[in-house]
Amino acid sequence: MPGLVSCLRIADALAGEVVRQFGDATLVTHKRFLAAILVVAASACAHAQSSGSLSVGSEFSGTATAVDGSSLDIKSNRFRIWGIDAPERGAWCYSFDKRWKPMEDSTIALRSCVQGKTVTCRIQKIERSWFRQVHIAECWTNDGQDVGECMIRAGWASDYTCYSGGYYRDLETEARNKALGLWECDNGPPTKRWGRHGAGTNCESPVYRPRGPGAK
Repeated sequence: MPGLVSCLRIADALAGEVVRQFGDATLVTHKRFLAAILVVAASACAHAQSSGSLSVGSEFSGTATAVDGSSLDIKSNRFRIWGIDAPERGAWCYSFDKRWKPMEDSTIALRSCVQGKTVTCRIQKIERSWFRQVHIAECWTNDGQDVGECMIRAGWASDYTCYSGGYYRDLETEARNKALGLWECDNGPPTKRWGRHGAGTNCESPVYRPRGPGAK
């Protein structure tokens, strides 16, 4: 696997740079960390090779595993659900005057949306995060349920308006009015709605429109 060998060489060079910057003591003290670099790089490069045939517009199906409230893995491929945002690790809010980190609850909700079902994702774009590709995609289950809608309807994700153009706005309003899921946060969910250009500005033009079984 020439591609995997190349990735290992890159990781080895990265480890070498750590040693050059911080000295041999770092190599001894943090040898487990350096070994982890190699393991992660090898694994991630293998993932990249397995997903090399995926392209924008293509579909991929299988059993899904929830990674967080807006991402899932199908086999070794990482998909981020288009049009929604969910709390990241460390995100928190106050709920009934108590500090709450809702990422785990949001992840459980996504797991519930896809559990026991075949999930199909249609890729809208492909990004790179560290050593692996992340496929931004609309996803639905074999019973026709839009996975993003499942999360929004239950209140465990919010409409990522910057990318969705408000596609899930009405469902989000229903969840907010019922104080479901993340809407138990005193000041609203700890999620993103707009990009670096500020409120009211779309992150992409034209805005992608879902075409799955339950598309509006």
